[in-house]
Amino acid sequence: MAFNSESLPVELDGVSYLVDTTQYGRTTVPALREQRDTSKEPGENTLDTSGAWTRSQTDWSYGAGQTHFDLDDSDRRRFNTSVGINPWTKGQITLLPITEQKKSAASTNQKVRRVGVYLYFVDAETACYTSDPDVASPSWQTFTVSAGNSITSINSDGTSVYFAFGSGAPIARAPINSTTTDPAWPSSGTQAADIISVASGRLIGALGANIFEIGANGAKLGSSLDYTPALAGTTWVDVTGGPSGIYAAANTDDTGTIYHIDVNGTDGTLQTPIISGELPQGESINDIKSYGGLLLIATSIGLRTALIDTGSNAVTIGPVIEQGAANSLTVDSKFVWWGSQSGKIYRADLTKFTETLVPAWASDIVSIAGVPSDVQSIARFGNKTFFVDKGNGCYGESAAGVKVTTGTMTVGEVSWSTVAPKLLRNVTVRQDRSQYTFGTTKYSNNSGLIFTYQDETLEYRGDPTSTLLGTISFAATNDDNATSSLALTANVPKNFSFVSESSVSYKFVITIGRHTDTTSAPIIEDWLTSCVATPNRVDEIILPIVLQRQVLTSRNSGAPKAFSSTDVFTTLRNRMETGQTLVYKEGKRTENVTIERLSMQPDRLSDDGSWWEGTLLVRLLTVPS
Repeated sequence: MAFNSESLPVELDGVSYLVDTTQYGRTTVPALREQRDTSKEPGENTLDTSGAWTRSQTDWSYGAGQTHFDLDDSDRRRFNTSVGINPWTKGQITLLPITEQKKSAASTNQKVRRVGVYLYFVDAETACYTSDPDVASPSWQTFTVSAGNSITSINSDGTSVYFAFGSGAPIARAPINSTTTDPAWPSSGTQAADIISVASGRLIGALGANIFEIGANGAKLGSSLDYTPALAGTTWVDVTGGPSGIYAAANTDDTGTIYHIDVNGTDGTLQTPIISGELPQGESINDIKSYGGLLLIATSIGLRTALIDTGSNAVTIGPVIEQGAANSLTVDSKFVWWGSQSGKIYRADLTKFTETLVPAWASDIVSIAGVPSDVQSIARFGNKTFFVDKGNGCYGESAAGVKVTTGTMTVGEVSWSTVAPKLLRNVTVRQDRSQYTFGTTKYSNNSGLIFTYQDETLEYRGDPTSTLLGTISFAATNDDNATSSLALTANVPKNFSFVSESSVSYKFVITIGRHTDTTSAPIIEDWLTSCVATPNRVDEIILPIVLQRQVLTSRNSGAPKAFSSTDVFTTLRNRMETGQTLVYKEGKRTENVTIERLSMQPDRLSDDGSWWEGTLLVRLLTVPS
């Protein structure tokens, strides 16, 4: 017979029952369990999860490259990507400066280098230098180094500047701050070179596959380094001094190799290069720099950091930071900058590592050229970055400190460490304390006041106010790719537009816009978001089945229905033990349930003595759809 609630009010597993309504109960099970924070210091886990769940960030100084913000192995001091954002001051983010052209040049063989108190820039056959590149239009002293021969390399020993021209002309040198080369040097021979480098107090040159030491007269030192690898097609690309000897980089068949050049302890000559490390097949080297016990390698696919073993002189090469080809390197203080493609520059902090031999890194300044090209050379001068945008000229940071118009940071995917759906509520962003202002009122004598005090050196300090020096927006995108973007006022919560659209995770993007005073921009100290969990909810039903030999149907006015108490109990217990999902009906509701517990309240033993009769309390849990 079909279920009829007027006859018997409930049906479980196809059987209709009479219930004791005085004991019936239905309760929604709480979605959140009690949470305890066992960490040494209070954090987000300390907050009562019966309200909103929170996520926040107060530091970004461990850089980019993290796609998920809050997995178990995530670092809350990292983010995914950024453009135009400076994250390197601990506990804050703000805008980077723009760049400006310092000198226009159209050749494709350009280099920039700091030489003492001067910044040198070479373009084709000419060289120029300035003592003050940190102005909008520097004054350059220009001279032709070797007519008709493009400069391929520039270096300095602190007294002279050295130039190489490939096979087209012998190497040359000029005194620092001079517009003429030294006509008496080389004084012996006509040695040519592709690259020239000062490393560990030695002047090293290389031409094609041949690497050699250059003496004071500008000729090869016959008694020292003069080496050509047996493998054909080798090209030397750079040389740098290391903690014990010299490291040189060469490419063979588009694959990079690091060599170590030792010093003979007896006569001081340089020894035959020995291979100390190799890159994977097909990855070539563009530039190398030594920093402490590290070797920094700019490769055809990105930046690698290698650890130098001062005992064996071998290098352990770390994973690549793959952001496009790294064409050039410079090191200043604790940072390394590398030039990439499309006018992009990246920076890494060599005191902070996110994994073995992978320093914290992020994007940095970019070229403003109309069509940016490779950053083929880069230098630091006066705490600012200068670089060559291939075919466009020399660029550097804004002399006036002008900020980029906007900068964006993608935080990464935020899931609150669970796949349960959530509804995002609001976000609050705070400015750095340096951008707060306080109203002040001097103490003074006023006869109209009950209390009078006069001391012009003391002030009342009013409540702090925060005026945005620009704009801040915070955007969240859910799993359905719907985005809610909020224009924020510092320290004021704003609600997202998601009303009923829950999501397992959200992607956050922060956008900072500069002030009308183009040298100013908001400094963000932290952000805080909140959400509420919206998992599929479960109801607990306490079903008191009247289990007697006969019960009356139709609210005690209909025909009696017979039950076998032992059969009912045994069947339901088997369903419970096997965890079966059962169909449950009450009134007009139909839902799936499982039996979690049975409890018998006996009134009497059945007439046949088989089992008890009374009220069977059945604890049901609904199965979420």
